[in-house]
Amino acid sequence: MTIYMLRHTHPKIDKGICYGNSDVELADSFEKEWIEISSKISTISFDIIFSSPLQRCTILAEKICPPNKQIILDDRLKELNFGKWELKKWDEIYKSPESKKWFNNFINEPAPGGESYQDLINRVTNFVDYLKTLKKNNKILIITHAGVIRAAYSILKNHPKKSSFDLKIGYGQLFSFQI
Repeated sequence: MTIYMLRHTHPKIDKGICYGNSDVELADSFEKEWIEISSKISTISFDIIFSSPLQRCTILAEKICPPNKQIILDDRLKELNFGKWELKKWDEIYKSPESKKWFNNFINEPAPGGESYQDLINRVTNFVDYLKTLKKNNKILIITHAGVIRAAYSILKNHPKKSSFDLKIGYGQLFSFQI
């Protein structure tokens, strides 16, 4: 089975804002970014298309999905939930006393009212375990977020959790994994 994971395009939000699990709109550059993405995937015929239910993923999924297929929305594909930090400036977050605990142990320490990286990894592990029950020759497309891709990379490549959080994942970037 080949799994393709595609990060959504640029969101319409100021730089420096923590937007993790928030349902933010797409930037005006979407159509231009779509042209670039479509050239990357034009030769691949996907058997199943999954998407995070957040609009920055579903809008891209709808562009990709042919009329004879359906998009399967899955909450396990949402970005890390930053709880009270959602839609706050990272500069403000860094100054908060709570942030020191999280930055020192983000793997196991949840963001206030949100998730830890381990919580995200658990969600993605559950999703990957589900994928393993599907036909082995499927080509699966997953439109999702950088955090989910990092977690999948850690799981599928047996990569250390802590350093997987540092992987640079660009908007519209496509990854492939074999199961």
